[in-house]
Amino acid sequence: MNVVFFFPDEMRAKSLSCYGNQYVKTPNFDRLASEGTLFENNYTTHPVCVASRCSLMTGWYPHVEGFRTLRYFLQTEHPNFMRYLKQAGYETHIYGKNHMFSDEVYAECVDFSQELQYDLSVMSKKKVLPEDTKDYKMYFDPLPDGRLEEISDTKCVNEAVEVIKNYKQGDKPFFIFLPTFYPHAPYFLTEQYQNMYDPGKLPPCLPPDLENKPEFQELIRKYRELGDTDEMVFRKIHAVYLGMCTYSDMLFGRVLDAIDATGLSEDTIVVFSSDHGDWAGDYGLVEKWPNAFDDDITKVPLIVRVPGYCKGHRVKELTQTFDIFPTLFEILGIDICHDQFGISLKQQLQGAAGDPQRTVYCEGGYDTREPHAFEGSPKYSMFMQEGSIYYPKMMQQIYDRPSCCRGTMLRNSKYKLNIRTNGENELYDMEEDPDEKYNLYYKAEYRDIICGLKDQMLTWLIHTSDVIPWENHI
Repeated sequence: MNVVFFFPDEMRAKSLSCYGNQYVKTPNFDRLASEGTLFENNYTTHPVCVASRCSLMTGWYPHVEGFRTLRYFLQTEHPNFMRYLKQAGYETHIYGKNHMFSDEVYAECVDFSQELQYDLSVMSKKKVLPEDTKDYKMYFDPLPDGRLEEISDTKCVNEAVEVIKNYKQGDKPFFIFLPTFYPHAPYFLTEQYQNMYDPGKLPPCLPPDLENKPEFQELIRKYRELGDTDEMVFRKIHAVYLGMCTYSDMLFGRVLDAIDATGLSEDTIVVFSSDHGDWAGDYGLVEKWPNAFDDDITKVPLIVRVPGYCKGHRVKELTQTFDIFPTLFEILGIDICHDQFGISLKQQLQGAAGDPQRTVYCEGGYDTREPHAFEGSPKYSMFMQEGSIYYPKMMQQIYDRPSCCRGTMLRNSKYKLNIRTNGENELYDMEEDPDEKYNLYYKAEYRDIICGLKDQMLTWLIHTSDVIPWENHI
């Protein structure tokens, strides 16, 4: 059985039509949902790229081995699911953004690849909205439509399509991982997609002036100079983000079409998910933050199509992105030979409901004792110049480090609890307040609920505090 895993960066679930967004067109993701199983409440384990991907590939929570930064990748001594696939006889491919394997592991575990090409000259250049004289909103001017095939995501997907088209009976089964870049900020694309959605027809973004929100939100607005931004500008950012999602959907359609054209649909598992989301204008914010746990950032899509399994099934119970490989391995009959925390969802793919008692977790941020962990460092010298789109983030993490403190999110079927080491905590009733507008943490009537959830979080931290290698034990 072949596997194709489509993994666009920074794609939140709420911006897809199959997740209920009536303003966006994502027909190919919708198609996958109609032909497989959609998990309605799937959460990442970390709100930033590298940590989330390392967690995905190991089945470990980020704190287990210190995979909490943008610079600590998987090393040869760490187990990873790609190695298992290669050892099981799969031909392994990565086309897109790595952000999880060290060079040594990449060479060991990946047979064929094409790395995403970043245009750092563009990423480090200040761009402005026409009416502005100064701008850190990450909104860029569009590219001409004629450059669509030059975009790195397009090239990576086309490379994967060629692999699928050239597959012959008797070849090794393939595992194709497609960690594409879009809809990652900055917010821009070709004119067709950038102008696809009218911001005037979109609903207002979630407001920035909510009570008892963590201070990092206001600091982001301060450092990015977003405070006086008109709400319609955030709608424009949102509109472009939706266009980027539709572009990603178009590329995914090329993959599905190639699978169908080659007759491989009955012998190929297709998975679609993402590492984390993006504010895209909500709360008067852009991009993401290392200890932000809003659903905009932590709730990501998960749709799986397995030949012969359920079609059009939806699972409302909670899941985590690092459940993907344990699920695939149970279906494929591949043993996992290390201690990990992901849970197989095979029964849900066959039509069962999920676990209504499940609690999921996410974590992020850095301690002030960890100056090597923060993004504001010489490692990112190309972004440390005024005018770079990441300059405000670098400055905030240098001068307001407590705003990036460590935190942990607990989410059960009703509540979300966010605990941070600087004391800026949050509690939301996700049934009554899915947009997380009303922080209940400081209301006396919720003391007992908070205490119970804190006990549960502590127990989870104890259970997952480390892993013991199986070597010399089994």
